[in-house]
Formats: sequence, C-alpha cells, structure tokens
Amino acid sequence: MTLCGILEAAEALLKEGFVPKNDVYFAFSGDEETMGPSAPAIVKELARRNIKPAFVLDEGGAVVENIFPGVNRSSALIGVAEKGLMDVRLSVKSAGGHASAPHRRTPVGILAKAITRIEAKPFPGRLSEPAARMFDTLGRHSTFTYRMIFANLWCFFPLLNALCKRRGGELNALVRTTCAFTTMSASKAQNVLPTSASVGANLRLIGGDMPESAIARLKKTAREEGVTFEQLYGMAPSPVSPSTGEAWERLARAVRQTWPEAVVSPYLMLACSDSRHYPAISDHVYRFSAMALTKEERESIHGNDECIPVIKIERTAQFYMRLLKMC
Repeated sequence: MTLCGILEAAEALLKEGFVPKNDVYFAFSGDEETMGPSAPAIVKELARRNIKPAFVLDEGGAVVENIFPGVNRSSALIGVAEKGLMDVRLSVKSAGGHASAPHRRTPVGILAKAITRIEAKPFPGRLSEPAARMFDTLGRHSTFTYRMIFANLWCFFPLLNALCKRRGGELNALVRTTCAFTTMSASKAQNVLPTSASVGANLRLIGGDMPESAIARLKKTAREEGVTFEQLYGMAPSPVSPSTGEAWERLARAVRQTWPEAVVSPYLMLACSDSRHYPAISDHVYRFSAMALTKEERESIHGNDECIPVIKIERTAQFYMRLLKMC
C-alpha cells in the first residue's frame, strides 16, 4: 500500500509538471521480510556517492484509534526509533527411543518447562526515550487521571508498567523487550521419541537491551540443564531521531494536512524495517505508514486475511503528494 501511494503521488505530480527544489530518492527493496541484502546495498551506494539525506521516511507507525489510555482522538504515530531484533533457537538433544517406554524427561517436556518459565517472567519494564516522548505527547490529550500519571512518570512508572503488562499487545511492547515463541520442531512420528527438539523465539529489544544481555537473561530464566541457546540473528535497537527541527516539522505538517483530526506523536516502532540501515547516512530517520488502520487491520498483519481496503490508498497518495511538495 505504501509503495502504491508513493508511486501514485509521484505520477500525479509529474503530470502537473512539478519539480522538487531538492533531490528526492525512492529506494525500494523486495526482501525486507527476509532481511535480504537490497537495503544495505542501497545505503552503501548512497554513501559511496556521498549522499546524506536530510531525512529518511520508511514504513512504520500509522493513524490509529484507541491505542492510548484516555485518548479519544486519532493518533498519528511517527516512529523516531525502532526496537532491536533477535532470533534464538532453544534446543535439547537425547538418545531418542520408542514412545512406549519414554524416559523420565523428554526433550519436548524439557523445552516446555523452559518456555513456561520464560513466559511467566517477562523482561522488566523500561521507559525508553521514544516511548517517553509518546507518553508525554499523547498524555496531554488524555483524561485527567492519565494526564497526572503521564506527567509524573518518575513517580508513576511502576503503575504504568503494571497497566501495560495487564493489557499486553502494543502498549506492553512499548515498555519492555518481548519474547515470542514462534516455531517448533521434534519427532516426525507419533511413536518415536525425538533425538532432538527445538523451538524458535523472536525477541524485540527495547533501548538498553542488547542481543548478548537478552540471551543471557533467557538462559538464567529458563533454568533447564541440557537446553542450548543459539543466536540466529541479532540487531541492536536503532538510534533515536529528533522530534523537533525542520525535518520533523515537514513530516508532521504533511500528516496534519492529511489527517487534521489526529494528534501527531513520536513513537517507538515495535517491528523492524529497512530504515534500520539508514542511520549510517542520516540522523533523521522516520517510520510512518501513511494510512489510518483499525485495530483489526493492524492485527491482521502477517496473519489470516491480511488486507487493507483499496479506498485508503487515496489518502496515502495525498499525504505523499503534500510531503513531496515540501521537498
């Protein structure tokens, strides 16, 4: 949808004879989901040409409703940073055997216990700079009680942390490193004990956590002998871009012109995007998917019946047309 909106905007402006004051670069990759080489290669080439973008805009936050406690207006969330990413495989090996005479403890049972302990003890809550900016901005548009909490997080963060933990989902992910178990592998036959079993975990690291410290915490929490932890991929949290200055104001102005009812706010992006490669050549890297998404549409991402109504591309294109005219 973002790709279509950008190209529709560009074609419409070209038909009008529009010429930007500054150079504008469109950089698209088709392998972001598989952590492919396209985006790093693009950044490397721009660096070779000594090109330093005034700002970079990638996919990320959106225009959403009912995501923040006490805020009744829409919120346009612009990612000023994104969480780190780590994939870990937990494995257990055994001699195998016939399922009619199982060992006292099986690889699957050992992994199940490790998983249960890890899920029962989430990573501690932490107020990162992007989340703090978001709470401060949206808290001003909240109800009196929540305004009191968000204006005094030095005192009320334990309360906020408990609220986030109870609600789960996006709000919880804003204040802690998350760990989700996503893949499993063991025996291929019902009557055969596996000689090895493994589960995959996907972690999203909040600022202050690094792959090394996160995997050490997983091991300590699991407390299961025989479980090995293998880091398959690790990437630290991104640098934080400013939410003031010319680049931010241009972006925020285009958002307000397109969604005048929305509160524009900085945001910590929970997922990862190709933007993670661009801090190498720009200090102003932002993440905003220019569309209004319902809770159901956000939850369908990478899920069953993932879809976005075609009608929404019109506003997406309008946003990019406004933004391009400011360049």
